[in-house]
Amino acid sequence: MGLIRPGRITALNIRKASSENWTDEELEKLEKLQRQPGLFEQEEIKSSLKRLEKVPYDFYYTYECRGEGGIKVHTHKIVDWEANQLYRNLRRTHGPEGWEAPFRQKLEVELPGKDLMLLMGTIHRFPHQWLIISLIYPPKRQPGADQQMSLF
Repeated sequence: MGLIRPGRITALNIRKASSENWTDEELEKLEKLQRQPGLFEQEEIKSSLKRLEKVPYDFYYTYECRGEGGIKVHTHKIVDWEANQLYRNLRRTHGPEGWEAPFRQKLEVELPGKDLMLLMGTIHRFPHQWLIISLIYPPKRQPGADQQMSLF
């Protein structure tokens, strides 16, 4: 895991997901995480589980970072739960055609306007593929706010 403070977000790319539905393997994993073996009968478990809605899009940030060799450009997939839930909420309130503008407003304008940091990580199946697993966005510090106040 690592924390990156990008110099500048240059693009938010929205691409259709490779599949709009969960695969059988993904469904099994989702159900397995919700089950407690031996507590209920299998059919009772399946009928009480709520299926998480799959987001039919993948979201990517393209951003710049300053390094020893100058500015480098990177593109990474955003798998942050909040970004996916933002999509679900906006799709529900703005419809299938109206969700994108407020989504872009939030991720292209509002979050980069704060002190945006990207929490990077990998997953077990793809250990060399870095993903943005969380967007951290505290308010920007005001000039002179770095001074600690006296306790006495």
